[in-house]
Amino acid sequence: MDSEFYQQRASGFQTDANSLDKTILQSGIVRLVVAILIVVLFYLGFKATLFFYAIPLLVVLFFFLVRRQAKKEDERKLLLNRVELNRRESAAANFEFSDFPNGERFVDLHHPFSHDLDIFGKGSLFQYLNRCATQLGEKKLASDLTELNLNKTFISQRQEAIRELGPLIEFRQQCWATGKQVHDVDFSLDSLWSWLKQPVLFHGKKVFFFLRWVLPFFTCLSLFGAVFLPAFHSAFFFFMALLQLTLSSLYNKPIEKLQNQLSIYRVIMDSYSRIFRMINGQSLTSSRMRHHHNVATEAMEHVKKFSSLINAIESRLNIVARIVGNGLFLYDFHVVSDVEEWREQNGSSMPQWMESLAEWDALLSFATFHYNHPQYAFAGLNDVLSIRGKEVGHPLIPTASRVNNDFDVGNPAGIMLITGANMAGKSTFLRAIGVNYLLASNGAPVCATQWSNPLVELRTGMRTSDSLQEHQSYFFAELNRLQSIIEDLRKGKSALILLDEILKGTNSTDKQTGSRELIKQFIQEKALVVIATHDIALSDMEQQYPNRIVNTCFEGKIENDQLKFDYKLNRGLAQKANATFLMRKMGIIPPSA
Repeated sequence: MDSEFYQQRASGFQTDANSLDKTILQSGIVRLVVAILIVVLFYLGFKATLFFYAIPLLVVLFFFLVRRQAKKEDERKLLLNRVELNRRESAAANFEFSDFPNGERFVDLHHPFSHDLDIFGKGSLFQYLNRCATQLGEKKLASDLTELNLNKTFISQRQEAIRELGPLIEFRQQCWATGKQVHDVDFSLDSLWSWLKQPVLFHGKKVFFFLRWVLPFFTCLSLFGAVFLPAFHSAFFFFMALLQLTLSSLYNKPIEKLQNQLSIYRVIMDSYSRIFRMINGQSLTSSRMRHHHNVATEAMEHVKKFSSLINAIESRLNIVARIVGNGLFLYDFHVVSDVEEWREQNGSSMPQWMESLAEWDALLSFATFHYNHPQYAFAGLNDVLSIRGKEVGHPLIPTASRVNNDFDVGNPAGIMLITGANMAGKSTFLRAIGVNYLLASNGAPVCATQWSNPLVELRTGMRTSDSLQEHQSYFFAELNRLQSIIEDLRKGKSALILLDEILKGTNSTDKQTGSRELIKQFIQEKALVVIATHDIALSDMEQQYPNRIVNTCFEGKIENDQLKFDYKLNRGLAQKANATFLMRKMGIIPPSA
């Protein structure tokens, strides 16, 4: 989808927000007038009692206007969030997507492929895809991109869901706008899961049932007697109120702990209940989304009630309400019992509700990717150890400058050697293969006009780094990575393996010997292997192992004393090098005679 489309949407929502600003201002003026009238009528009421009768109606009108304005303010925030989202989408259409969260907290230097493929961090695949409304969704999206579910039925269901969600731009953007009303960057469910396992404080215990109902009954009865029965001694009321305040103070510490434990979830759960309600309001037909729709139908009211109960617990922060509430009604006992009753009825379902919300929230990111790139193909899933792609490119390279290539490995050769000069495009092509395989394995479209792949593990060795803390050299870190790959293969796992210039930390003779032996190991295993290398001597292995190894290359050329690349993948061996040419051109070494 082009930039202008999203810019027009942003302008439209901004116009609606400006119109709503006027409505809010007018409502505020009316509310002020009503408040002044209440004060005036209260003053006049002392002169003529008739004026007092109009005050209740005006008070009702005042609170109606307050609630109406709060609702309009909420609508305004949603509109402004949609303005912001569409402005970001407009920039992202031009591959400027730095305003979206980049997932740096998910970076793992030792992950089997995510660091090599730039999955997280600035300018990453995660940042380009991320349209999650919630932190739960972001964590699930990160998990989707690092922990592949290699189940053919599951991936097919995700493809179906992404196809269905793609055109639902209003729904997707409304979810994002609602979720972003809550600043939940540091949000964690750990405290909630801990509370779900804790023993009850009041609910279900007969003595507390008796206390919270019988004591307040007699306390309120004594208050009635103290006010309306002259013969009734008011000391009994004060005794009962003091007794209840004493009881509530005895349990103040555990109740305060509960309040602190749950208070962070009030606004977030209210937001989640709205998002659940949105999916409940959608007519969805894909099997995966029908599942999430059913979960949302069950969850939305219960999650909303949970938010209200937390709000009720937080009301005890008002010291006056706390004293009156506990002194008359043992308010703390009632509200804690209510939230514990909710936990008894719904606690076991809560993890399922949150898991469902996280999964389909993450799916919204892939659906937006599909909507923005309708020309990208969905993968065909095959049972043969081969990958074929037509017009394959890296999705993070702008369309105007991206060079696409056909890719075919495993038909029949399962090992592809790619030679080429520096900067010719070898590493980028490896990452394009890895990223597209990752997208395909999530049911998302890939940056290609056609793509098919088996469901195998993904392993890479492209950006291995040394570690001073772990006393590990670069070379030893690379050997550890290769060791883990070989061990997985020997356990019978199938894999797509992408390696960039292996064994860089040793001399050329040792490197060549080691590389040859490693490739021989790969030939014996169930693996699709793509290796980018400068070592052209390895090319003779194609003749040694026909139909098992294929040579390909990226070639460059020098025209008018300028180094140029077409970034096209060709069969055969690279013939040109560029290091000496560039060193001379940059003045590092003297020009040739």
